[in-house]
Amino acid sequence: MLGSRLKTVADFVPPKSIIADIGTDHGYLPIELIKSGKCPKAIAGDVNEGPYLAAKRSVRDAGLLSKIDIRLGSGLSILQKNEVDIAIFCGMGGNLIRQLLIDEPDIVNSLKGLILQPQQGYSALRHYLYEINWHIADEAIAKEDGRIYQIIYAVPGKADMPSEIEFEIGPILNSKRPPLFAEMVNEFITKANRSLKGMNKSEKARASQHYVDLQNYVQKLEALL
Repeated sequence: MLGSRLKTVADFVPPKSIIADIGTDHGYLPIELIKSGKCPKAIAGDVNEGPYLAAKRSVRDAGLLSKIDIRLGSGLSILQKNEVDIAIFCGMGGNLIRQLLIDEPDIVNSLKGLILQPQQGYSALRHYLYEINWHIADEAIAKEDGRIYQIIYAVPGKADMPSEIEFEIGPILNSKRPPLFAEMVNEFITKANRSLKGMNKSEKARASQHYVDLQNYVQKLEALL
């Protein structure tokens, strides 16, 4: 049984897609996608041997070794072109996800979609998607164990560039305003205000451009509420 975060990720997977779960950990997501009948086949990859072996055990115990291929390796390097429809990245930083996409442009170009759940670094990751002529088709927010997660579904194709603040909080989330939206924005405000409070102790910090930018950032976030 998946938690709220991975269930929200699974909901974005188009039916009958072949997926690659990058950084699969225990392999719970591909196991659920196969068991539910949503996916006919999956690849589960992890760069670390511990999670790779844990995923092998989970898949074996589920009796799904014939349908889930477990691979050891970094990011999309474990894939061949056109081998999967959708690549999923969950539970890693947005900057790391961005770098893993940069590392394998040919694989990215062969995909039909990306499902991304960054832990932070939202803006840099969303920026990169639009830089490579992908765009965000849908987004959702999940809450699990008191923590809020953004989930991004991106597809190839040009689209209008979101605003700078939307790169941080999500253009579709800003448009849809789902139930957890205000709570998510307030978390961003609280974090930024904490940084401003720390900078207030230093005259040099208060005079910096970063301080001004952070104040403007908070004002933009507050205007969304």
